[in-house]
Amino acid sequence: MISVKMIPCIEEDSLFFKVYGGAYALIPKTKIFLGKKENRECRFCGKDSKETTFKMKAHIIPEFMGNKKYFSYFECDDCNQYFGQLEDSLFNFAGIFNTLSTIKGKKGFPKFKTKSSDFRAKEYGTIVQKNHDPENEDSFIYDEENERMNIDVTMPSYVPQDVYKSLVKIALCMLPDEEFVQHKNTVEWLMSKSSTQHSNNPFFNVFRKIGGNPKMFPEPVAFLLRKKLDKRTDKFPTYVLLLSYGIISYQVFIPFIDSDNHLAKEKEIIFPLEEHVVHKIYVGDKLYELSIDKVSLSSTEKKRNERHQASVGFKITKDFRENKK
Repeated sequence: MISVKMIPCIEEDSLFFKVYGGAYALIPKTKIFLGKKENRECRFCGKDSKETTFKMKAHIIPEFMGNKKYFSYFECDDCNQYFGQLEDSLFNFAGIFNTLSTIKGKKGFPKFKTKSSDFRAKEYGTIVQKNHDPENEDSFIYDEENERMNIDVTMPSYVPQDVYKSLVKIALCMLPDEEFVQHKNTVEWLMSKSSTQHSNNPFFNVFRKIGGNPKMFPEPVAFLLRKKLDKRTDKFPTYVLLLSYGIISYQVFIPFIDSDNHLAKEKEIIFPLEEHVVHKIYVGDKLYELSIDKVSLSSTEKKRNERHQASVGFKITKDFRENKK
């Protein structure tokens, strides 16, 4: 069994940035299309325009995350539909936090329902709660003095490995052709519709943070970083993806890369975790503890009725107070 050492990193000169650099970034400015518009070939199934169609607009990052600017020319319609099915699990994995992110997707603002309340975004940064049964509402407890909302809800069902595949697919889209070629095994796993369990594979995890970052992300931001090659980085994975949208931040390491084959023989591998997915716990003004929210995504069995507890910041408006009366 390989030992995994997770190291939270919160400084600009931290271990994370000593190991990783050479970033490929998706930062919302103008629309971008990766790949070549002419003589198209799907980088996932290998088919060209004589064997398949490229009529759909292929989003590099899912549209529900607010992506209206990042697209590719190298994803065929069949693969686009397949990835759309995987993204259903990625959407459900975030559950109510998609609603609290107040990001408008293809079908408008996402809604979330409990047995007593309906939650929806009115506009970016504004949530409306309709409480049908106030006396029995125990999913949302408001701490008005500290401007916190404590959440305890049942999340929608999702397939863990589909969540991981959706995140890895984003990373594969961001790679230039010359680096994509060493990900043959990654692509083979990604496209397999009957992936076996990977319960002992340390890569099959997502590290996430809900809220707590200095700002919300009205549009998604993604960075794919590659490690700096020298003997000191032998125990680190080659590629890491950082993705943030709304109040959600994810970090995953990319599996099955040729340059990481040696890690299977290591007694220990190291996962440095960037600040956006590290929870900081303070006592007064003093930083007391760093914590990590790690979720296993190795299973191919659908997760149902999973409870999620969290605390997020909020401000109650005058309209909200009047509606409570």
